[in-house]
Amino acid sequence: MQLQLNEYLEQVGLSQKEIQIYNYLISVESAFPIEIAKETKIKRSTVYVIVELLKEKGMVREIIHGKRSAYQAEDVERVRFLLEERKLKTEEYIASFDKILPQLKATGRKLGQAPIIKFYEGENSVQESMNELISHPKFATDIDYGVFSLELVNKLFRHKNLKKFIDLKIKDNGYFKIIYTTDVGKLEINKELHQEATLVDGKEYPLTCDISIFEDEVRFHMLGDTIYGIMIKNPELAETLTSLIKLAMKN
Repeated sequence: MQLQLNEYLEQVGLSQKEIQIYNYLISVESAFPIEIAKETKIKRSTVYVIVELLKEKGMVREIIHGKRSAYQAEDVERVRFLLEERKLKTEEYIASFDKILPQLKATGRKLGQAPIIKFYEGENSVQESMNELISHPKFATDIDYGVFSLELVNKLFRHKNLKKFIDLKIKDNGYFKIIYTTDVGKLEINKELHQEATLVDGKEYPLTCDISIFEDEVRFHMLGDTIYGIMIKNPELAETLTSLIKLAMKN
């Protein structure tokens, strides 16, 4: 229970020493700085600073005993109030950021400037990259292009999450153009949903790299002996590879 409380205290912005002192104060009626220092093993000069910070945050109150000051912890209900306050501030920041986001995008990277590149190493990271793609809010409604080997994707997901992945990438995806190989059964394509797929001979045209192009992002997933991935965010690269897939499917 104490560890759980500490996690919430961290969430409302308390430092480790602040948490240590607050935890001690909620276990006693009140305490003088000398007692706090003795029980927490924190220097008395530091205790004075920290209890003042806790006072400012509304976590402790000062009790005057003659010329001496003792400190008492506020009820732990205060933690919930601070969490709510933090949540409201976060929501305000998000709303405020959303207002300036179009301007930030307009002044960000332009066509022809350096691309954004992200690397993924190992099976879990490559699965994460694939899930980032299919979890995009517009993935089911905007067209995406791809080249992949169904058997290697099957091997990567080890059957566990394959159905979910295939459902999101193929079944529930209204617009796509893909080139693929398979030895585990053909994909079911719904042409009424603007789905287009070209099956090629994996022996004649082996595909050991999964390529996905969506909007201005290109993802390369190497699925051979060493599994890793690269995401490149660049409109020119995305447009060029999209054109090559269109050309290959046309012929």
